[in-house]
Amino acid sequence: MAAVRGLPPKWKVEEVERIKNLLSSYRVIALTNFQNVPAWLMQKVKRELRGYAEMRVVKNTLLSIALDSVGKGYEKLKEFARGQIAIIASNENPFKLYKKIESMKVDAPLKPNQVSPVDVVLNEGPTSLPPGPAVAELQVAGIPATVEKGKVVIKSKVTVVKAGEVVRPEVVRALEKLGIKPLKLGLETIAIYDGVILTPEVLRIDEEAIIKDFEKAYSIALNFAVNVGYITRETAEILILKAYQNAKNLAINAAITEKEVMPDLIAKAYAQMISIASLLPPEALDEELRSQLSSSVEVPKVEEKEEKEEEKKEEEKKEEEAVEGLASLFG
Repeated sequence: MAAVRGLPPKWKVEEVERIKNLLSSYRVIALTNFQNVPAWLMQKVKRELRGYAEMRVVKNTLLSIALDSVGKGYEKLKEFARGQIAIIASNENPFKLYKKIESMKVDAPLKPNQVSPVDVVLNEGPTSLPPGPAVAELQVAGIPATVEKGKVVIKSKVTVVKAGEVVRPEVVRALEKLGIKPLKLGLETIAIYDGVILTPEVLRIDEEAIIKDFEKAYSIALNFAVNVGYITRETAEILILKAYQNAKNLAINAAITEKEVMPDLIAKAYAQMISIASLLPPEALDEELRSQLSSSVEVPKVEEKEEKEEEKKEEEKKEEEAVEGLASLFG
């Protein structure tokens, strides 16, 4: 039976319903672009998402209809529905979902005459290439290559191609020989909806930088808590050690004869005794004190005297060499 004129085909109506069910069944919806993604990689992505999320390739017009029908803010995604769209629906945190999508990308080489989306920078150092025609091929591509110790070496850091430049075929061949694949091929996240629209600029997080910020904040908070004497599980041990050290220093300075500080008090008294003895004439000291004073004071003087004698000998030696040199000139 022919379709009634003016009504949409049955398959379109059914597809809109499937998209609506997908939107209603999951909390987080990601719109991704799969342009230039080969079929084998799409199959790989589907396998990796199994049990984690559901992916469906959709037509933009049908997606727009489904978004309008569901409402509840989903219609805001319509302005992001451009290119070849694949929906990824999940109950996962949107930032983790974005990270998952990025992790499924694979390394890919540049193609001749394409506009490079990235800077390609090579660092100086040895390569795995053996000496031969490879050196000339690298040099033609603008790579400063030479042979050292039986290996092809890049002599200095070089930007082979800049983002926005057309990639020359010789550059592609050189990068292929070096095994360099500077591109990431896979689904490109356009937007993720989780009650609000999140774009890649928001979703792209530098985890290492955030961890460093947390570590810095923790250190500042810990120092502040210790300085104000705020007791927590993290500061208790530090505060006890600090209090013990302060009490010990106070006991030493106040000459409180407690068991824990007696060795320090004796050491302090001995140092003060030697300091006073060094100011007195030798006849005012007994033999034992003179012996202790000489062992603590005279040894450095002897060493200092020896050092001065060595410096004097060195200067005399240089003077003799200079005289000999003059004699040879005029002799």
